[in-house]
Amino acid sequence: MIRVLVVEDDFMVADINRQATEQVEGFAVVKLALNGRTALDELALGKVDLVILDVYLPDMHGIELLKEARRLEYPVDFILITAAQDTRTVEQSIRYGIVDYIIKPFDFTRYYTALVEYRDRRQSLRSGDAVDQVRIDSMLVRSPAHQADSRLPKGISLLTLQKIQACLVESAGEVLSSDIAEKLTVSRVTARRYLEYLAETGGLRKEVRYQKVGRPLVYYSRL
Repeated sequence: MIRVLVVEDDFMVADINRQATEQVEGFAVVKLALNGRTALDELALGKVDLVILDVYLPDMHGIELLKEARRLEYPVDFILITAAQDTRTVEQSIRYGIVDYIIKPFDFTRYYTALVEYRDRRQSLRSGDAVDQVRIDSMLVRSPAHQADSRLPKGISLLTLQKIQACLVESAGEVLSSDIAEKLTVSRVTARRYLEYLAETGGLRKEVRYQKVGRPLVYYSRL
């Protein structure tokens, strides 16, 4: 389980970030810190793997917190979620080794993707196997969306696929194509096409249940 510290001065926003984080498999929020000092005290305990950090804190700038964590050599990663869009903040964040930078207000799909990529990269690094250049490139370089789209079959777009995957995470159980269609405001045919694609590629479990009357129902669930 990846232990997460959410650092955000607005408690309601911090709790929203907590809920969004814990909807992704493999993550658990261990604490909400409303200021930088509390965050540094928590990091000193050595029980945090990932920090979700805002830049605008009441007692210090988020970059100062990031810099201090690096000075103290805490073995922790950072994802920034902030309204800060100035190039200086972005440049400093990258220099101090953040793994992602998400601008508020953010879309859950974007955040979900960031966490999944982080989780997969972390698992790959902890496998103990030697890595070749291809694996290193896959960890360090995020492919542009249009490149990812080009690898998908006709009729499947990356954006819609990510939205459906996020919807499946939120559902946390079995769903019908009609459930997804209603939630995302798409046709049942479209929802079924994407669910079938995920089932065929090993991303979902599919179960057909026959009724006494009418058509059989097809249920999908995450593996």
